[in-house]
Amino acid sequence: SIDNGSGVRTTDGDALTPSNNYNLRAERGRSAFDFRHRWTNSFLIELPVGKGKRFLGNANALTEGILGGWRLGGIVTLQSGFPASIFCGPGNWQNNDTTCYADATGVKADLAGDQRGPTRWFNLDAFANRVGIANNRAQDVTTYRYGSVGRNVLTGPPIAALDASVAKNWVIREGYRFEFRGEFFNLPNHPLFGQPSTSPGSPTYGVIGSTRIDPRDVQLALKFVF
Repeated sequence: SIDNGSGVRTTDGDALTPSNNYNLRAERGRSAFDFRHRWTNSFLIELPVGKGKRFLGNANALTEGILGGWRLGGIVTLQSGFPASIFCGPGNWQNNDTTCYADATGVKADLAGDQRGPTRWFNLDAFANRVGIANNRAQDVTTYRYGSVGRNVLTGPPIAALDASVAKNWVIREGYRFEFRGEFFNLPNHPLFGQPSTSPGSPTYGVIGSTRIDPRDVQLALKFVF
């Protein structure tokens, strides 16, 4: 998805207003909500254990109550990252605008997978905070101007998530039953990183300081249905 402003669907710091009101074409880039790949699969399995099932088909009431009738479910999500812009440092905005972009140095921003991580997600040398390039050397230029980097030129960390559930019913008699359900969000308990800091000159420039979701959450419920 490509636009020159994502409006109410902004995310991860995408600008609500253009950097340069006199050059809206320069704002053209990936939408804040654009991600190139997404695969989601959900599943629900009733385990073949218990009365009338493949295993323990002749189970007595006690065995059935403990081992029979369990269901497993889950949702798997694999998604590429959201885009991110490289913003200039605060305090020197052009015409007191609230948005300005940094300068591109000509160095490739992407890093190989084994070179990037939460402490350095992209090549920090690819961008500079209001610095001009002349004769292949960086030099200071006037601060009150628009940066040369486009909008949403980076791609943030991907998402690989697994949520799961277990459930079981105990039938008391017709129309009456107990239902147990356990739900596990972020079951592997691995970090799903948020966006990196994208302001050159900042102490956290290129560093990821947050996650998109919490560590593993577990909730258990027992319900009486009648």
